[in-house]
Amino acid sequence: MTGDAESNWGYTPEVLRVLILDDESMVVDTLAVWLRMPGVHLTTCLEIEAAEALLSTFRFDVVVTDLSVSELGGLEGMRLIRFVTTHFPDTTVYVLSGYVDESVRSLCSVLGVTAVLEKPEGLSQLRTLLLEHRSTQLNGAEITGDGEVQQVERLEDFLHAGTIRSVLQPVVRLRDGVSPPFEVFGAEGLARGTTGSVLGNPSFLLAYAARKELLFEADMICIRAALHEVQVLGHPLTTFLNVQPRSLTNPELTTRLCDAVAAAGLTERSIVLELTEQQTIVNPRAFAATLQKLRDRGFRIALDDFGEGSSNLNLFQDLRPDYLKISGTFCRNLAHEPFKQIIVQSTAEMAARAGTATIMEAVETAEEAEVLRRLGIDYGQGYFFLKPLPGRELARTLEEGPLTPARPGVTSTLSLLPSAS
Repeated sequence: MTGDAESNWGYTPEVLRVLILDDESMVVDTLAVWLRMPGVHLTTCLEIEAAEALLSTFRFDVVVTDLSVSELGGLEGMRLIRFVTTHFPDTTVYVLSGYVDESVRSLCSVLGVTAVLEKPEGLSQLRTLLLEHRSTQLNGAEITGDGEVQQVERLEDFLHAGTIRSVLQPVVRLRDGVSPPFEVFGAEGLARGTTGSVLGNPSFLLAYAARKELLFEADMICIRAALHEVQVLGHPLTTFLNVQPRSLTNPELTTRLCDAVAAAGLTERSIVLELTEQQTIVNPRAFAATLQKLRDRGFRIALDDFGEGSSNLNLFQDLRPDYLKISGTFCRNLAHEPFKQIIVQSTAEMAARAGTATIMEAVETAEEAEVLRRLGIDYGQGYFFLKPLPGRELARTLEEGPLTPARPGVTSTLSLLPSAS
């Protein structure tokens, strides 16, 4: 799953964004009704792991939390408070709880909580505080609408609902002279959630799954969704599947992945597993053992988002990938930034000497495609060639020939290149 978290959700300073955490559905529903007001966007969740993932993915102005938010009892909400005040000191924190005494108030004060309110009397106070905060933040700007409420369901419920689907985006060969036709070498499966659900945001979903230790389950659901679309596509393409490295520490991965590939009528050799180190690998020995098993079965490996975060030379050295997918940030304005061109060309030369093919992500213009070809990049992927589509739509598009991509004024043609056997 890929996607830009902030742009997908659309933060604007003209709206007061409020995150609410309470482990009781009835309380969350009541707060959503009571606190809904123009100029305020409420996001409610039932688990502390969801709250932490939301804060790590999106921006909030105010956090409202209960203190008892765990089936294990205790004041687990203090964990969220410390998380917010440590990492997001500009975010205002309010406590609304039925477990309040002087020692709790004192601790909350030390941790930086703005106000501690008791249920149920504190509801009206909380509404007043949010109105004051909204007035200060909007600073006289026009307030419209009735306010919005975004409810985040529990992760297990979302995963079991079977709402995750996949779309496919072509990976094309950058031939000499980038005029059409471009040859479709493969397709990457990109998972998508329910439209309008915050759990449909890939960054948030994976962050939530990591905190709940459910990355493996989430990965397998996304993989099966992608394989279904490839099966529907009906063309023998190399298939790129996203896998979180931490999933490789699960001893069941190889068997379940091979079963899923066989069920889709594909072979392991036609699959490339894209790895991005977004979370620390807790068990490096198990990771290395599974990686070798996968390679022995014929799977190939790609290092994704190279150049971002921790996807660096150390990972390139450790993984020895078959493909190196370079972050699209290096493609933006590439034709007009000589320093970026130096980085991209050096990366292409390094990969070629190591026997690794290169793929540039987020190619959006013919000019970028031409520069990438000159710099020695092997493959490209992005809206210039084609936006992600469900399997059936992609099949129809490939059969039709000429395409009109999402970017105005750009026309290209794609033709099929057979998958590696």
